Amino acid sequence: TTSNAEEHEDYLKLYNLGGGAAKKITIEVLLGEDKVIQKKYVNMLPSKEGYMLPINKRVFDELDDTIKNNGYESNINIKLSYYHNVSRKKQEIFLKGHIDEFNNYEDESIYELQFI
Repeated sequence: TTSNAEEHEDYLKLYNLGGGAAKKITIEVLLGEDKVIQKKYVNMLPSKEGYMLPINKRVFDELDDTIKNNGYESNINIKLSYYHNVSRKKQEIFLKGHIDEFNNYEDESIYELQFI
């Protein structure tokens, strides 16, 4: 998140979703462990490398509030559900959000949100 509205990124870059073998993917962005604040369905990934998930205002505001108010303990989590191309079994992964701050560049703060 940056303070310059013209340059902020309004998407999350998601990598290694099912190791390139995932299909019928449901991505839920959660507040806490059960309050869904955004849900996205992706039939097949556009590439094996990753997916850029546009975020809605609720997700953006939560990230912004987290940085401004309580440091870097985010209450945002992601739940991924998908079917594996080979095994055809449904997989489900729950990841907790963590924000790291990096060096400032031209008076702009740089943050990375990781889901672990």
